[in-house]
Amino acid sequence: MNAGEGAVPATVLEVKNLKKHFAMKAGLWGSDYRTVKAVDGISFHISRGETLGLVGESGCGKTTVGRVITRIYEPTAGSVIFNGRDISHLSEQALFPTRRRMQMIFQDPYASLNPRMTVEEIVAEPMEVHLPLSANERRERVMELLELVRLSPEHATRFPHEFSGGQRQRIGVARALAAEPELIVCDEPISALDVSIQAQVVNMLQDLQERLGITYLFIAHDLSMVKHISNRVAVMYLGKIVELAPSVELYDRPLHPYTQALLSAIPIPDPDVEAERRRIILQGDVPSPIDPPSGCRFRTRCSRAMPACAETEPELKDAGGGHTVACLLHE
Repeated sequence: MNAGEGAVPATVLEVKNLKKHFAMKAGLWGSDYRTVKAVDGISFHISRGETLGLVGESGCGKTTVGRVITRIYEPTAGSVIFNGRDISHLSEQALFPTRRRMQMIFQDPYASLNPRMTVEEIVAEPMEVHLPLSANERRERVMELLELVRLSPEHATRFPHEFSGGQRQRIGVARALAAEPELIVCDEPISALDVSIQAQVVNMLQDLQERLGITYLFIAHDLSMVKHISNRVAVMYLGKIVELAPSVELYDRPLHPYTQALLSAIPIPDPDVEAERRRIILQGDVPSPIDPPSGCRFRTRCSRAMPACAETEPELKDAGGGHTVACLLHE
């Protein structure tokens, strides 16, 4: 790892009470506005060289978290502290030196690469913006990066449409590495890939982390893959983190009813164990982030909800061993 000497902080990223709300037109003529609370007050940190998995159903706000952290979206409130500096409200000019240290791998490898650029141009573009390299130095660096993500240097002159989905995602990884980042936000980087390719990409990301000391925020909905790559896992529901724990601890001892339901859906490759296991089926749909339920946001789908759950919004409380949970059942 490139964990630091001297004054390099051990915590790469710290998020404090982060919120991202979107204004949405409503009413017959679109004259009224409603607020979509996509992310509504979450806090966590990521240590240098660590992978934090962020999981939850579609629409829970996890992709929005990644885009606010990298300042693709402007935060509504809260702080994003990167290497000890609050970057949440910096101007574009002040933020520019930090951008090369925070990169993103996007979900769709078919849409995230410019079809009119060659692989060499795609991977070299961040270097042209952020690194003082000559054309020859950039070309040499591109070849190194392609080999690092297990692509041939011969691929440099080809266009994205000539590659499979897995190869395109490797190009996206090479592009993210080009600016020599400390933190990479992986926004569901394997969800658009064939199952046979997913493990290859995840193993490659782990190898790169060990070799380069990169820190990951790994956003996904595949809990089995998140367990494989993450040191800790945060579970989101409707804009809130409801549970956060070391990976092994979370999978062995889930405390929140929502986490328990998610984990019950993961198949176990043992027919005897699988036959005896109880699947937790959640009732109803995820409520709208425009008008979330009062109190605990999960209570409308929770079989263990109590009257107090409608009145009190639970906060993340320490359950021991770095395990925190937001549930009145554990207060």
